[in-house]
Amino acid sequence: MNWFDELSTGCARFAGRPAMLLIALALSLAGAVAFLSGSDHFLGGASLAISTVTLLLLPILQATQNRDGAALQAKIDELIRAHEGARNSLIGVEARSDEEIEKARCSEEKHSG
Repeated sequence: MNWFDELSTGCARFAGRPAMLLIALALSLAGAVAFLSGSDHFLGGASLAISTVTLLLLPILQATQNRDGAALQAKIDELIRAHEGARNSLIGVEARSDEEIEKARCSEEKHSG
């Protein structure tokens, strides 16, 4: 596993723990206090901290979701291959365009109905 995968997996695991909720609550409280205090310097710092955490977590969580989705799709494709009555044409449908996916979905409704 490369360094980004290890980092994103570790951060995503941490983001799902109670400690991250406490950090988010603390940052939100700091932002509220900064807003109510009227101090532009304090408000700027709190805003920067909240924005930084948000911007760092977004690509990390997206990377782990992409990896989890790809693994799940590989498992589903294997189940389609293993099932005798399944239509193998649906393997890899997630990589097609929205229109092609819709056609496959409509075809499946006609096929099963």
